[in-house]
Amino acid sequence: MRSSLARKLSVGAVVAAFGLGGIMTVGLSGTSAHGGVAHPAHIHTGSCPAPGDVVFPLTDLNDATGTVVGTGDATEVDVSVTTVQSSLADLVSSAHAIVVHESAENIGNYILCGNVSGPMMGDSDLPIGLAELNESGAAGAALLHDNGDGTTDVSVYVTENEGEYGTPESGAGTPGDMSGMDMGTPSDTASPSAVEVDIQGFSFGDPITVPVGTTVTFVNKDATAHTVTDKGGTFQSNKIDPGASWSFTFDTAGTFNYFCEYHANMAGMITVQ
Repeated sequence: MRSSLARKLSVGAVVAAFGLGGIMTVGLSGTSAHGGVAHPAHIHTGSCPAPGDVVFPLTDLNDATGTVVGTGDATEVDVSVTTVQSSLADLVSSAHAIVVHESAENIGNYILCGNVSGPMMGDSDLPIGLAELNESGAAGAALLHDNGDGTTDVSVYVTENEGEYGTPESGAGTPGDMSGMDMGTPSDTASPSAVEVDIQGFSFGDPITVPVGTTVTFVNKDATAHTVTDKGGTFQSNKIDPGASWSFTFDTAGTFNYFCEYHANMAGMITVQ
């Protein structure tokens, strides 16, 4: 198995090959180089431009940081590095695609998509290109490295060709519009200390209001996995399997709008006062 430095160097080669500049990443910051917005990303079943269900969430793409080297101006690049619980052989044995979204708020707008297929680099690395969707003005590439232990490192790089992101086209890569979704009427203030939210029927239920200091436990009663992801970035459950739960303590007053990264039509709201 190659060292992590060797994998980073090979990733840099892939990025250069796709014309994404020459930045070596040492770490990730909390904001994006493109308008201060991080880009969610996932591995889906199916193929571009309209892949199927999410099977592996990837780390949000944020701007690359670290020691700046070289001369001249560097092209800004957003970076995501994730280890997924699947071998590369399993990922390529059926149709899979990597999708990058505009933002958590506009999760339904796909800006890039790339099929997990193509010529290998050696025995363990697969570089793929990410094609622009919905006139996003974005370009990208990814490198999948098989670790030899049933896991795969997925490195995703995105840069911006033009100005602002475009408007979603009808059809490819655009799941249901959330703007007309009925969010319900906020319930009465819940009791402090502990509150349970049932995730059931692909719904988080009605919005709730809780006192500061309340711990909210989300219980997944569906037969498929979900996430509880705050649009503002305050909390992120990652994958909650069927029958499992996840808790978060709200120590700050405010209104928190959250959603499921796997199912863009699922949204909820918690008011803390």
